[in-house]
Amino acid sequence: VIDVQAGHAAVERLAALDENHARIVEMRFFAGMQNNEIAEALGISERTVGREWVAAKLWLLRELGSN
Repeated sequence: VIDVQAGHAAVERLAALDENHARIVEMRFFAGMQNNEIAEALGISERTVGREWVAAKLWLLRELGSN
């Protein structure tokens, strides 16, 4: 179970470090968008979205696991 407030705060901290990673998390997690939709919306490749999603997800897991 994810604490929504903790998740939101973690995404805000991520945005301070890497805005693109945070946008991908928001689009994927909160909006339910697929990588191809995110790539089109951000003007980047689908492959880049995939790499950045993995990096952002790992960062968030570490961040939320330390609370």
